[in-house]
Amino acid sequence: MGQDDRPADPDRVPVTRVEVLDFVGDLFGRGPVPRAALLAAARAEDARARLHEVLDAALPDRPLTGLDDLWRHVDVPEDLGAVRGSPSPR
Repeated sequence: MGQDDRPADPDRVPVTRVEVLDFVGDLFGRGPVPRAALLAAARAEDARARLHEVLDAALPDRPLTGLDDLWRHVDVPEDLGAVRGSPSPR
């Protein structure tokens, strides 16, 4: 198996908006979402450790009013195609 055929190390694959939405997107649209609810949802859905780290470091200590508010704090690329040179998950 060549170097390019190996699965990417999950800790090296950047967190993206697509990944964030996969784990916490359903919480939005029904009113403000507390920080604790976002972190709990990611834990309950078995998000990878790197996603937890990004959310924990970026989320404010107040409820978020919507996705625009989330992206003001969680500054990650939309998807892996937007990240030059990033390893792709396999």
